[in-house]
Amino acid sequence: MSDNNPFETPVSKNEFNGYWIPKHNAKVMKEGIDNNTAPFLPNKDGTINAVPIYNASTGYVLPATRLIPAQIEKGKKGYESNIVIGRNFSEMASTSLKENEKGIFYNFKDETGEIHTASYFFPEQTANPNAVIELAKENLKPGIDLSNSSFTIENSNPENYLSTYIMACRTGAKLSVSPEIAEDFKKKFSVILDNEQLKKEEKEVSIPSMGNTLFNADKKATELCKLYSENKKEQTTSKKKKFSYDDDMEMCF
Repeated sequence: MSDNNPFETPVSKNEFNGYWIPKHNAKVMKEGIDNNTAPFLPNKDGTINAVPIYNASTGYVLPATRLIPAQIEKGKKGYESNIVIGRNFSEMASTSLKENEKGIFYNFKDETGEIHTASYFFPEQTANPNAVIELAKENLKPGIDLSNSSFTIENSNPENYLSTYIMACRTGAKLSVSPEIAEDFKKKFSVILDNEQLKKEEKEVSIPSMGNTLFNADKKATELCKLYSENKKEQTTSKKKKFSYDDDMEMCF
């Protein structure tokens, strides 16, 4: 890829891959918090629309570090599909990306540990969205169905708040949160996102990184999905369940 980044600030490839993508995503999430449009925030009635977005190639819901930026992009552009694809997938669907379409950047490491950048695109960004969607549907792997269950977020710690949100995205569970918990979460997560946007030498090392926060939230979400999958037969769909983390709770993965 070119050594220039798409955000119009000339930096090296290493800087772009390792720094600019997380910084950009942190900026986008912080803007969503500031204007109350972030996908993980509640509506006026306290409910949260936990919308899954699937990777067409793997069939699974995107991990948090990629899921939330994709949800934000979906909302901004008004896309209706809940699937993202890589450049090669459009060719598999016998179509192509529209001219000048920009994707959602994400980082990944190769087998040597070097960081690279790639992009996701929504089907609407291709010449034949329906062909892409139909091909992707063959590979989707929906998880446990909790669409008849309701959960309330009761902890404002960013990892715990977001883990319950991600669990709902994966399972279709109904989700809500009180204004007090939501506001406290916004303040705590904003600290992390603001710190993420600073230069490396300016960051407060005692503040967890955005990447680690989302990674740990993903792990806890996986544990929640396992827990409710194992206990689903014992749960009733008419009883509203609440989940709360204790500060000293250990999650086993």
